[in-house]
Amino acid sequence: MTQSEAPDSEPVLSRNQIVGDLAEILDISPDELADDTNVFDIGLDSVRLMSLIERWRARGAHRADVVILAGDPTVGAWVRELNAP
Repeated sequence: MTQSEAPDSEPVLSRNQIVGDLAEILDISPDELADDTNVFDIGLDSVRLMSLIERWRARGAHRADVVILAGDPTVGAWVRELNAP
């Protein structure tokens, strides 16, 4: 296996990547984001959500869908959804 290949069991996006991207786009510390944090309550809007979705899809997270993510806008739910088989 080469370094560019990843085993099937590894998540497409790690929790740290998802939290890091959210923190960056919201201009906050990653420490401010817990699994139960509602990202809309702390300032995420639809434009920035679409930006995140485009970023995550480019990294291979094909489950990144605005309707699903907006339906349960918590960090923990997004981590589970983006890494579901």
